Amino acid sequence: MKVIGIKKLFISEKRMSATLVALVTLLGAQSTSAVAQTIDSTERSVAAHSNLVEVDNALPNPLTLEYLLGETYPLTSPQILVQNAHLQQAKSLILSNQVTTDWQANIEGRLGWREFAQETQDHHLLTLHLGKVLYDFNQSDLSVKAAQKNLAAEQRLSESVLNQQRLTVMQAFFNVLLSDFQFRVDDEAMAVEYVGFDKIKDLNAVGQLSDVELLAAEYSYQKILVNRTRSESRQLQTRVQLANTLHQPNARPGEFTFPNLKSFSKRSFKDVNLQELQEQVLRESPTLQAKSQRLESLRRALESALTVGSPTLRADAWAGKLSSYPEVREGHWRAELSVNIPLYDGGSEDAAVATAKANLAVGEAEYQHLSQTLRDEVMELYFQIKLLQTEKKQHQAFGDYADLYLDYSRALYENESATDLGDSMVRLSQANYDLVAWQFKQTLLWSQIDYLMGKKVGLDNG
Repeated sequence: MKVIGIKKLFISEKRMSATLVALVTLLGAQSTSAVAQTIDSTERSVAAHSNLVEVDNALPNPLTLEYLLGETYPLTSPQILVQNAHLQQAKSLILSNQVTTDWQANIEGRLGWREFAQETQDHHLLTLHLGKVLYDFNQSDLSVKAAQKNLAAEQRLSESVLNQQRLTVMQAFFNVLLSDFQFRVDDEAMAVEYVGFDKIKDLNAVGQLSDVELLAAEYSYQKILVNRTRSESRQLQTRVQLANTLHQPNARPGEFTFPNLKSFSKRSFKDVNLQELQEQVLRESPTLQAKSQRLESLRRALESALTVGSPTLRADAWAGKLSSYPEVREGHWRAELSVNIPLYDGGSEDAAVATAKANLAVGEAEYQHLSQTLRDEVMELYFQIKLLQTEKKQHQAFGDYADLYLDYSRALYENESATDLGDSMVRLSQANYDLVAWQFKQTLLWSQIDYLMGKKVGLDNG
């Protein structure tokens, strides 16, 4: 197997990304068959025990993160569907509040009889009715404004939920790539351990090593084999998790392209301190803005509740057959203004006000709690990002060591001296894994900052 030196990965940012892509391509070319056989055999085993339906791959192959986060791919999830439903509920609430003061038109009809002056008379009715509440001390207007603020809050939350899904997809995609890298590390480690175990078996067979030493070697080999089997299962598990995240549980893309993460390597907090970042997030956070909109909605709802017992003035008009005797009694039309002044409502106004005040208090507490939570999240992300460069130097040092140690082991091997060439190759593969995991961590940390600020999560954010 061809080995790529870690030192070369750090010559420049451009060559680092190119080398990583080449590494993924190399892994795919050299181990596609083995990985595919592993996944196929595992899926057949799972299907045999759970009666899985035939796989229907509806995703492109190879699959790219750029495609999943692009405009053409329709991201969906149960959370997005629930938020869309909340959005429709908020719209319907506005319509229902507008109905109370809007014009109403209906046809009233009646086929009836009554007793009048000790005789039975017709009492029929067929008329067109128009009516409207003219004034209710702004009770309905405040209710509509409260519903509109609630709709604005749901719209901001919809943007946030979609961004959260992009972040989840990014994490799931990275998990798939890392599982492939981890499988390579554990597969090489198992191969090295097996060679040593096989040698000890041969020595034990000729009596040069004891059974205790043989069992100890077998135990070490079985431990490594468990790790390899675990990482093998992890490859399928991460692919299933990605498919579920994409709301396509039967999709199984076989190949993945390493994403271009150059834009994240250029970002830093060199000129931004923690307090400034926290204040910026609190200003721009869509979730906090949604909470603010909801508070405004609750304040309007409280003002509306305070007018529950207010008088109402309405206008009504009827035209048609108002009576079975139009020429004698009620004629063919009628118009009126009416006022309704509540005198006693049994405490319904007090109950409405108390409920509105309680809801407002809860909303204000949730706003303060969310603000505090955002400050904590930003603080955690800030210091993790600050630590990235130190971690990068650690991975560089380990990569340089692994690269030089491989050269040293190869030289000993070529001179037919005792060597651990296999272990040095495993160490180099681990260094490659650590570097890739660091790049993914850097991308996710910056993407979480983008998410908190309400920016679209993607691979081109500079």
